[in-house]
Amino acid sequence: MRWGLAPLPRPRRIIVTVRGLIIRPSMTTSTIIRNIFISVMLITVLAGYDIQHSAKPTVMAQEVPVLDTTTHVTSIETTVWVTPPIKKVETKDIIVKVSHYWPDLGGVNCLTFRNGHCVSKMANGQNWEEGIDNAIACPKELKLGTRIKILGRIWTCKDRGSKITYDGNAYWVDMLTRQTVVAYGTEVPAVIIK
Repeated sequence: MRWGLAPLPRPRRIIVTVRGLIIRPSMTTSTIIRNIFISVMLITVLAGYDIQHSAKPTVMAQEVPVLDTTTHVTSIETTVWVTPPIKKVETKDIIVKVSHYWPDLGGVNCLTFRNGHCVSKMANGQNWEEGIDNAIACPKELKLGTRIKILGRIWTCKDRGSKITYDGNAYWVDMLTRQTVVAYGTEVPAVIIK
């Protein structure tokens, strides 16, 4: 007995093999724990170094591929799907004067009226029934197929008319609808979507 104290219990001794590292029976528990900790740290450092310094693929800047109708490129080994670049939607704010027309009413609403029914086609060649609630008659300053957002809906220029003009300030448009959307000749803001 030293200094009047009871002897300390002797630490347990174990034999463990960690990847070739032998822990001897003569080692104390604290020495074993320290050696395991050092081994783990060395493995971590070496693995980290290996990951950090591993060969990495070289990435080079390239232009976005130009695609026509091809949606994917196929090779013998793999198929790579290519997403065409998103085209920025161009818009132009305009003012439109709104009216509507219904060809089956005849008169100025239809060029060729037979047996109580309009048989005329729109200026784009489609039957007028195909344009109900989505087609508008536009002045010649707007190409056929031009899309215009009016009062929250998108309309497409599919027809023409003798009274459908552009006065330098506002485009007159005739909506192909059974009922009027707004009062005749009301000027409203619109957006041409190109």
